Amino acid sequence: MARTILLLLLLALSNLLSATITTRDLLVHFDKDESVLTPAATDSLDAFLASLVINGDYAFTIHGHTDSDGSLEYNVALSQARAETVLRYLVEHGADPALITVERFGELDPLVPNQNAEGMAHNRRVHVAFTRHSYADTEELRQALMAGSVQHFTIDPTKDQVVCGTAGIQLQLEAGSLVDALGRPANGPVDLELTEALGLQAILAHRLSTRSGSRMLETGGMLKVQATDANGAELRLKASAPMQVALPATVQEKGMEVFLSDDGADWTTTGSPIATAIVTTWQEPRYPQPPTMAYRWPRYQEDQKGKPVKPVEPVLRRVPQAPRRESYSAAKPWWAFIFPARAAERANARYEQAMANYAEQMARFEKKRAAYGVECDNYPERLDRYWQRKAEWDALKQQEYDQWHTDTYLPAKQRYDALMAPKRARYDSLVANWKQVREASMQQYVLRSDSMNTADLGGLNAYVFTTSNLGWINCDRFRDVPEEMKYAVVVDGKKYADAQTYLVFTNMRSMMGMARNNNGEFVSPPVARSEPAMLFAYAVIDGRAHVCMQPVAPSAKPKLTFEPSSFAEIGELLKSLGQWPG
Repeated sequence: MARTILLLLLLALSNLLSATITTRDLLVHFDKDESVLTPAATDSLDAFLASLVINGDYAFTIHGHTDSDGSLEYNVALSQARAETVLRYLVEHGADPALITVERFGELDPLVPNQNAEGMAHNRRVHVAFTRHSYADTEELRQALMAGSVQHFTIDPTKDQVVCGTAGIQLQLEAGSLVDALGRPANGPVDLELTEALGLQAILAHRLSTRSGSRMLETGGMLKVQATDANGAELRLKASAPMQVALPATVQEKGMEVFLSDDGADWTTTGSPIATAIVTTWQEPRYPQPPTMAYRWPRYQEDQKGKPVKPVEPVLRRVPQAPRRESYSAAKPWWAFIFPARAAERANARYEQAMANYAEQMARFEKKRAAYGVECDNYPERLDRYWQRKAEWDALKQQEYDQWHTDTYLPAKQRYDALMAPKRARYDSLVANWKQVREASMQQYVLRSDSMNTADLGGLNAYVFTTSNLGWINCDRFRDVPEEMKYAVVVDGKKYADAQTYLVFTNMRSMMGMARNNNGEFVSPPVARSEPAMLFAYAVIDGRAHVCMQPVAPSAKPKLTFEPSSFAEIGELLKSLGQWPG
């Protein structure tokens, strides 16, 4: 019985340790110009729902699509109607409507070319994606919160480029502005990585803070830009050809400056003021995200049993020092002037005892000196034996690794490649279609601009500035607070070792990451007493996301108390804090 219980516990533990993100996808096809489920579509939805566990931390996304027949406006409306039909079906079968996201794409995201009736039938679809989160640790949850904020663009560095992020950030780079470490212009395709951190979720997920040393900052938006060539080498911007950045600004604030940082936790001002301007509303079509898949790769663990240990080089200890008679005759007791003979006799006895101890120490030292000589004679031979055994050990371990690579890693890679093959094929198709859509969109934009004799099609308020630096960039302003009005928030959270804890201000766009002190408590940098703030923390407990959100005050010491939550709920809670954009 005990063995059975132990086995069940081990199985449960193995399931916990392999916690990950479960995803399931389904394509629901429709008849032409219809948004009603067919019997085949109903059957596929029923089978799909029967395979899911619809509880805990889960979410659905529904994307509606059409073929290319009809006007753009008609197809957008039809794709919306199809998506809402599937939404109603999911809700009727137990899904929480608050955990379902609906988007419609019309004809802009074809699965295959609309060249014939068969291709159009494939494109008349609704894509249903189910995601259920079960996290191994808090870091896995943080990575999930970060998803979507990092985008990759393949650009031609020899031409002027405009890059538009999904959150609205626009970058303009001049031809030849990207150079390598030696100052040589980049040639060939360049991977431009853009991280947009405008909303609180992205800022929190990337562990950013709004401070410069001990001074508080108020942000207008953060971003990170990195560029690498085809060989993976990092590129930089020429000082004579800076990059122009435009950050969407729903509310314009005065006194904004450009700040830079290595890690986003502490910022340094460049002293460059930022102006607001109107930028073009043309948006580059969203570049397809490279395919990803939650996959646990096997890890090689080297068996250290029997590993040879390098012999320690012999060391001879210091020769004992003989006692000095003066040291004993000079140290006289206070009564020596009354009984000088007795004091001298006592000093001589102490000296004789010290000499006896010295003789014993020298006898032991001579033995050690003899042993040291033997060790010195044997050390070269022991060292040679070690290197021989070490070479044999390394060869054996290399053989074991090669065997593991053949028997374990390569089959796992083959399984991964097989699972990724349809995703990569789909991605290649999306990239090809994106290029066509982008070119058509740009041509339409140019024609409209020429006809209106303007490059402004309505415009969008934005913070606009130039910079010659890549990495983390921040549009910020100082929020000066007198020293006597500052205090540090201290949170009792010793029980939760890997909790991510932040201080979020509700009346201004500022937040601070909190670090642990020597007592295991979470402590914030100095902040303003007068500014209302919320403690926001998250952690993974028993594989599920948990959240702590509570107001803080200078007179109280908050304590982390977590409640079960979900990935979707965390996003909604963060949207409720202050005036942060979504």
